[in-house]
Amino acid sequence: MSAPVTPALVRIRGLHKHFGRHQVLEGIDLDVPAGSVTVLLGPSGSGKSTLLRCVNHLEKPDAGFVEVGGEIIGYRRDGERLRELPDRAVTRQRAKIGMVFQQFNLFPHKTVLENIVEGQLAAGVRRKAAESRASELLAKVGLAGREASYPRQLSGGQQQRVAIARAVANDPQLILFDEPTSALDPEMVGEVLGVMKDLAAAGLTMIVVTHEIGFAREAADQVVFLDGGRIVEAGPPGEVLANPRNERARAFLSAVL
Repeated sequence: MSAPVTPALVRIRGLHKHFGRHQVLEGIDLDVPAGSVTVLLGPSGSGKSTLLRCVNHLEKPDAGFVEVGGEIIGYRRDGERLRELPDRAVTRQRAKIGMVFQQFNLFPHKTVLENIVEGQLAAGVRRKAAESRASELLAKVGLAGREASYPRQLSGGQQQRVAIARAVANDPQLILFDEPTSALDPEMVGEVLGVMKDLAAAGLTMIVVTHEIGFAREAADQVVFLDGGRIVEAGPPGEVLANPRNERARAFLSAVL
């Protein structure tokens, strides 16, 4: 008897994106099952970050679509056509998708607690409940007792852990990570990856752009390798990382490993 197939939370079909004459994404098709971790690998300029930003409509696709939880992000169907949604509707959709950037993007004039509370208040959560949730999340990322600190008083790794807590505060369906450790000193990388592994173990659906091969090997359910705006290799980490079939993927992995 075959195992049940986990339905895709994210469906990407025929995704194209260009900037001027430069084609960045060329016909991306990808499914991300609910509760899974997908790691995007590839050389600089391969389209990884652009693909991630198309998922929450920070970049508008030129063709194709991204569907999250059965809802096309940024558009509505009108017969055979897709009609662009107004900004307010796109903002509502984005509330279901958390994102952690390379830079921490914390408000420097707000405390750690206020940084996490802000988005919850915008979503209609009462302040007392939002503050309680923020304190709970800070404890989970190893920062209990730092509620009154300001970002400048924290290390880079601590700031990124606050950013992760902020991203999960509204219980999103999906969390996107765009090279979350690339701006960190090497000794701080492990603490951030540890929090991400905990999120993965808790069953959150994640798409992660990273060069941290160890994280991909330990936490990913699927590894997707991009080159020249196309998916050239995809599969379980044990296959893609240990025995890639694509020549470009083999060269890249041999260099980073």
